[in-house]
Amino acid sequence: MDWKTLESRPGSFSKNFGWGDKPGLGLLHEAINAIFASGLEPVPRDEAREIIDALADGDPLVPLNFFLYHRVIDGVSCVVPDQLVVEAQARDHDKSFDLLGMCALNFSRVGVWERARPFQSHPAPWARRFVVEEVWNGTQWDTTKINSDTIEDFLKGNMIFGADRPRKFATNLNYLYHHSGLIGVRSSEKEDWWASAVFLFLDRCIMDGELDINTPVTDVIDFFEKEDLWALTAANPRLARFAARPIVEEYKNLLGLERLGEKANPPKPRTRSARTPLSTSARRKKAQARRPQDLGMNSVQRAYAQAQRQIRNKQHAMWVKGLYGNRCAICGKALVIDKSGSTYSEAGHVKPVGDPFKGPDHFSNILPFCPNHHKAFDRGGVWIDPNGASPRAMSTTNDLSFSNRPIDLEAEHAFDLTFAEWHAKYFGHIR
Repeated sequence: MDWKTLESRPGSFSKNFGWGDKPGLGLLHEAINAIFASGLEPVPRDEAREIIDALADGDPLVPLNFFLYHRVIDGVSCVVPDQLVVEAQARDHDKSFDLLGMCALNFSRVGVWERARPFQSHPAPWARRFVVEEVWNGTQWDTTKINSDTIEDFLKGNMIFGADRPRKFATNLNYLYHHSGLIGVRSSEKEDWWASAVFLFLDRCIMDGELDINTPVTDVIDFFEKEDLWALTAANPRLARFAARPIVEEYKNLLGLERLGEKANPPKPRTRSARTPLSTSARRKKAQARRPQDLGMNSVQRAYAQAQRQIRNKQHAMWVKGLYGNRCAICGKALVIDKSGSTYSEAGHVKPVGDPFKGPDHFSNILPFCPNHHKAFDRGGVWIDPNGASPRAMSTTNDLSFSNRPIDLEAEHAFDLTFAEWHAKYFGHIR
């Protein structure tokens, strides 16, 4: 589906949701945990609405219609789990959750429910277009554009209004951008929350039927670009393809929606008789209930925690290699591996991450090496002289052709030369 051709209507976004005194999207985090207090099972939309209504002073349609995902299961309209729900249940409220929540709004994919009007399955193409067409400059966000006046002017030309005026929608959207901490985010492909955003986008595109768990990784990444995912998440397009690949691979390793317990035939939702609605006190008790320690998803949490570690490891390594075009930090050459001209390098931790060294698994401790110099670096045969802030590649082997070669470190890499100093001291090259 070409989202740029979707009908842009404001829907219920003009309604006030009582975000209250909680920082960021803390109330959304609380609402998700109340709705899914029993675990990762679909919840009837009407019940979810009552739960949210007991928590907040504002209209519950805002989180329901713009942030959460829906399906009709056995004739019942349900809110269903996805990566946004997993994140809310797995950790306390923090900025990463707020960023992911805003991604859910900007992705503008919330599924379908009974009596929903056609445009409500993609409720905020106007917010999506504002980011892509107004805020995104091709490489990063121009955050000076995120203010109520600019948003209002944009909406006037890109939204179909009824009786409501665009100012209300503009101030609501501007409030969320600033309240969530989304202002100032850039190069998000380096951040762990971005992996969760990719998972969330995959969840919703697969549930929408636009992707499949068997779609090849390269085709998935091409789809990301067509859908302007880099723009929507403030990711550097030059690096995002490298960063996204291991995340998509990990998503496939976890079997996509099946990591949520979501099979081809989803479980039936909890139901209750329409003649016995929850009382006000019961709704309040339900909303305020703390989720149990055993969520019935321990295996999911363990798998996800492991996936996040692997995602971070691969993401950092591939990002560093891509940043330097696979050029070896020691000899400066990119190893050509086939007739098409493809190049190869290996990402190495300058201070090893294992015991007893416990170096950080972070891009500031990673450099690209050709296979020969990776092994030689690990044995101390080649090393890096920090030389103040002008590092040089050095050799104690019989190959001195590159010795004293200046190493040009990309400022964007933010490589920490203290790790190179540690390596040189460990092998006795400097005191």
